[in-house]
Amino acid sequence: MAKHNLLDTDTVNLNDIFANGRKYRVPVYQRDYSWQEENWDDLWTDIIAVREYGHTHYMGAIVLQDQKDKSYSVIDGQQRLATLSLVALAVIRKIQDLIDAGMEQEANQERKNLLLNTYVGAKDAVSLNYSSKLFLNENNDSFYQSFLLQFRTPNNPRKLNPSNKLLWQAFSYFYQKVLDYFGPQVRGEDLANFILNQAAERLLFIQIVVEDELNAYTVFETLNARGLELTVTDLLKNYLLALSSKSDVDQKYAKEQWQRIIQTTDLDAFPKFLRYYWNSRNELVRKDNLFKVLRHTVKNAEQSFALLDELERAADIYAALENPHDEFWGGNREIRKGVQELQLFNVTQCYPLLLIIFENLRSEFERALRICAVISFRYNVIAGLNPNLQEVAFNRAARKIYKGTIANSAQIAQELQDIYPSDEDFANSFSTKIFYTRRNKKLVRYILYALENQIAGTDRNFEDESGTIEHILPENPSEQWEQFFAPEEQPNYIYRLGNYTLLESGKNSTECQNALYSEKLPIYKTSQYRMTNMIDYPEWTPAQVKSRQLQLARYATAVWRI
Repeated sequence: MAKHNLLDTDTVNLNDIFANGRKYRVPVYQRDYSWQEENWDDLWTDIIAVREYGHTHYMGAIVLQDQKDKSYSVIDGQQRLATLSLVALAVIRKIQDLIDAGMEQEANQERKNLLLNTYVGAKDAVSLNYSSKLFLNENNDSFYQSFLLQFRTPNNPRKLNPSNKLLWQAFSYFYQKVLDYFGPQVRGEDLANFILNQAAERLLFIQIVVEDELNAYTVFETLNARGLELTVTDLLKNYLLALSSKSDVDQKYAKEQWQRIIQTTDLDAFPKFLRYYWNSRNELVRKDNLFKVLRHTVKNAEQSFALLDELERAADIYAALENPHDEFWGGNREIRKGVQELQLFNVTQCYPLLLIIFENLRSEFERALRICAVISFRYNVIAGLNPNLQEVAFNRAARKIYKGTIANSAQIAQELQDIYPSDEDFANSFSTKIFYTRRNKKLVRYILYALENQIAGTDRNFEDESGTIEHILPENPSEQWEQFFAPEEQPNYIYRLGNYTLLESGKNSTECQNALYSEKLPIYKTSQYRMTNMIDYPEWTPAQVKSRQLQLARYATAVWRI
């Protein structure tokens, strides 16, 4: 049986990588340059450490695909290689400064040329520009070649696209570090020695060279040690486009489709979206295993395009779930209200269920969204129960819809009964709930207006109304309040839901403020809000706060009910 050579590995330093006549190309579908100051600072610290202490520093693995003729695709490692090239360019730029200042001009010019040939590339005989050893992706390469490699300053750096702006800022950062570290009296030979014999010799990589793209992504998946939020997007993108690489037309179409998906969901949010999509029709998968499961499911170009088609359809609804004002919802007030509530509750466990309902049971979507919002309020906001168990229940319901065994919102509600706290449990939790208005002002307003609508039979939207949150026991009570609430117990009652009510802004700011309850009560009687003018306790003490919150809890069970 013939031996299959999956990969070749070697330990190399930066000089081995750049000083060997090779060219490195970042594939067009790789992500843009994204390192920021935290990454630059870590790298500079490592470089200075190897110079001052003489030890070596391991920079991780780089994965390359051999394209023959000393040309390699950079599958993993482009951020490190690009940034290290900027460090070299910053040192070379400082040597040019010495030349311009008339310091050892002939020797420094020779040093500059040698370093350019080593880390940048040879000068083109026609254009007299340096031809790079490293080529970035299509969004970054033009700026990298035309400005950074030629030491040209962009006319308006602020107008650069975000990734090119980062490239420019990285170069400027390292140039300033070189200036600060070496000082004004530095000599060209010190700079050349720093980059050529110290940093580049002592920064070590595990170089992995593979024969084909699928093997490259297998290695990438195995070795990649960055956080999932950064890698699952790269992994899936590279893998899907590798499956479509047999045809330039197919790869172009796949790339364009991928870009549309990313633009719709937002790059940083894509890993969450991908997991929600997968969990809307499959067994629940945790984020650490997401790419592995996908790779075992999608194995050819046909399946790759099918997945891209499904992701593109799901991306629109996902993006709209993140924004109640998205034009996707048209003028449907109830859907906008439900999406707004999920955003306010900061609950996304139901997204897989909503994605599959919109796709397979669209006529039930509005009612199902209401079910999800009510459950989320009861389960998450008030009861504070385990969201992992909730996620399992939503996933189970989603899979049944995908398989066709659930066909309407009544069946959905029945399936979710085990994560729907009973009226008794909900009322008990509500009756003791505390919300600090400094952190949850919007949520408290939402709750109060929902209760007001139930009590008064109105239909007020908390975002459109001008009413304010009135603390009956004030946030900063005067000493006179101590006859009703001992100082040590005041914090336990100020932020209880039973101590909140709605009040017109003028009455709140000018008439009530820190007044005693007996002084506030006549003002409450003049309020337009029914929940406020119905307050009729003879005094305001801990017992009254508890009593009123129990009363509000009974209204709440009717407001948030399936």
